[in-house]
Amino acid sequence: MTDRFRKLLVIYNAKAGLSSQHVQFVEALEYLARHHYEVTLYPIIPEEGITSEWLMANVGSRFDTAIVCGGDGTLNHMVNGMINSQISYPIGYLPAGSTNDFSKTLYGKGQHSLLEVCRWMVEGRIYQFDVGRFNDSYFNYVAGFGAFPMVSYTTPQDLKNSLGYVAYVLNFLQAIPEGLSYSRHCRIVHDGIQEEGNYMFGLVSNSTQVAGIRSQLLADTSLNDGVFEVSLVKAGLSAIEIAEIIHMMNDENYVTPALTTFTFRHAVFEFDEPVPWTLDGENGGLMQKVEVSVIPKAVSIYISEDNEELN
Repeated sequence: MTDRFRKLLVIYNAKAGLSSQHVQFVEALEYLARHHYEVTLYPIIPEEGITSEWLMANVGSRFDTAIVCGGDGTLNHMVNGMINSQISYPIGYLPAGSTNDFSKTLYGKGQHSLLEVCRWMVEGRIYQFDVGRFNDSYFNYVAGFGAFPMVSYTTPQDLKNSLGYVAYVLNFLQAIPEGLSYSRHCRIVHDGIQEEGNYMFGLVSNSTQVAGIRSQLLADTSLNDGVFEVSLVKAGLSAIEIAEIIHMMNDENYVTPALTTFTFRHAVFEFDEPVPWTLDGENGGLMQKVEVSVIPKAVSIYISEDNEELN
């Protein structure tokens, strides 16, 4: 144990379903104090301009490490803030959102507490994962375009807090009629190879599951192998055909002309008109041309010593 107190920044999103963790804050603070951490708590208050990006730019460099408490979207803003502010210290992540796809890839199933994350900082190990550069922004585990990816950021926060994953399903069902008719022409050049077609939606991922679906196509995904996975679903399919593709994606040997998959290190997506994108469940904006590249091992995160999900 060192005599110097390490400065720890705890950023938390109170709107991301953290109420069950409040009683553990005192216990976690006591644990950190015993292990020579000096803790500063900062809530995220976007309407007041206090965001993860603002905190990293204005106070982030004063600290030795940080913990971010919230959903995958909160982690996305944290990582964007760190990269833009050239901050590279390891961070802890307490998943407290409604779906938490990326946290399930990091930690597996199950709930985790703030005290657990604090223990990982003291007794665990550091794991580095790849991050995607999306034009001038960054994402941790998924960038999606087309109709259905919009469901992640158009689902109201109060419904996500009260219904969890069911809220996304309900919003998805409402989006089906419009989504089935959605079609955008896209030209994709990835690592010297060109793809072209009319697509209903597409996903660029660095995760073993997306939107709560754990697919065999992503089962062997490594978060730090320097490549991302792409899944493109062609336009003009029926609801039954979409359901069949989702069901059959659990078979790693499943092949259909309706689904195109590949891996890449660098890719350029170009459309005939701007299309909506989502980044880690957040609004990625309307983009006509997108350049995506993998930044290897860009972020360091604390995990438990016996974490079998990550090697």
